[in-house]
Amino acid sequence: MHQIRPARSADAPAIAALLAGIGWFGVYEATTPAQATAHVRSLIESAADRSLLLVAEHADQGLCGYCAVHWLPTAIIQGWEAYLSELFVAESARSLGLGHGLLAAAVQAARERDCLRIWLVNNRQRSSYERGFYTKQGWSEQAQMARFVLPLAPL
Repeated sequence: MHQIRPARSADAPAIAALLAGIGWFGVYEATTPAQATAHVRSLIESAADRSLLLVAEHADQGLCGYCAVHWLPTAIIQGWEAYLSELFVAESARSLGLGHGLLAAAVQAARERDCLRIWLVNNRQRSSYERGFYTKQGWSEQAQMARFVLPLAPL
């Protein structure tokens, strides 16, 4: 059994530990757990109306999933869209429906805000891409687009 709910400040240590435990993000290697927790807590507290941070709690494993969705005004579609920037589930909790639950909650929140679409970026080398997680949820890959990034600070 699991629960999907908005993140609270008290969830910061568990979210930081989840992201550090995934092992993909250098910023977690470069900071102490206390520093990472403080940064995550600050993000949770400042998200307000522009973002929704969600967590997934499993009855046996505790907090083991995290998702962030953001609201963007988009003139080319003449309305709002949602951008799902992060969706992570601890490896030990995969296949329990947490990713599906987080994704469904993000889509529902976007609908409630009258967004015209929701989008995300998925690394083709990630297991979620390789096993077709998003396509199985009804999402389609937009192959004609390229993702460009300009780092504004060291990551």
